[in-house]
Amino acid sequence: MNENENIPASEEQERYIPAEYRENKNPVLEILICFLIMIGFLAIQVVVMVPFIFVKMAEIVPGLDPMLPDTEKVSIVMDSLDTMTVSLAATFVSTLVAVFIYRKFFCRGYGVPELKASCRKWLKPGILGGLFFAAAALYFLTYVVVNIIAIISPSQMEQYNDLMESAGIGEMKWYVIVMTVILAPINEECIMRGIILTRLKRQMAPIIAIVISAIFFGIFHMNVVQGIYAGIMGLFMAYIAYKYNSVLPSMVFHAIFNALNYLISLIPAKVQEALVPEEGQSGTFFLYFMLIVCAALWYFLEGRKKLSEKG
Repeated sequence: MNENENIPASEEQERYIPAEYRENKNPVLEILICFLIMIGFLAIQVVVMVPFIFVKMAEIVPGLDPMLPDTEKVSIVMDSLDTMTVSLAATFVSTLVAVFIYRKFFCRGYGVPELKASCRKWLKPGILGGLFFAAAALYFLTYVVVNIIAIISPSQMEQYNDLMESAGIGEMKWYVIVMTVILAPINEECIMRGIILTRLKRQMAPIIAIVISAIFFGIFHMNVVQGIYAGIMGLFMAYIAYKYNSVLPSMVFHAIFNALNYLISLIPAKVQEALVPEEGQSGTFFLYFMLIVCAALWYFLEGRKKLSEKG
């Protein structure tokens, strides 16, 4: 959300690409700094977890067998944590920090009037429809990717399913939906596309910055299966943020993608069975393939159009 059509080009360049970045390029150092930024935000979430762990320890440990090894006591405490509550609190705090840093250092002077202007500019019916269409295509692409992972490494898939189940992701509860559809997109887009991608593209070619930011996005999820499809998502969302010169469209895309988990669950079971490709359903796979191809064309054609309008 760093567009501002009323600022002259030279002033806008100085506002968003300070002279020290333009004159002293050091891509390797910038990659390291961005990696440390990512680790910092992961650390914030860990720090938020600590009070929950201590409270749970005070409740449980006194009632445990004193002869139990400390490692087993820790395991019991961790298993008894309300994972969703902890995740919600950690994501909320991380979102506050991410929005503050992005607003303070990457969108200086950006306030409510600018936000309204950005919404009017980017959240038009045609753009929203395209984002929804593209998010649906990517959703089915990641479904195919996850199924391929399940075939190649069933153990990784089992760990992933256990993680999602314990975290409560996908449950039709309002606080789960708030976290996954609202907080997570704002938090992760401000971090990955707002802060990290912005810094990287000051130092290197946009395509390299996009790829590196996508790799970081995969690592940020801290598990193999989610990291792989999150990396694929990161490529597209970074492309959107770059082409539109704003994180707002990528936030909307991210929110739509996450919301599809809940929207699909509202579809009648028979329709869901028809949508889920199984062995031998080549027609369904072909439909998904065409959907993905059309979405890819939209990304690039619409992106080129917007880029040409800017310059």
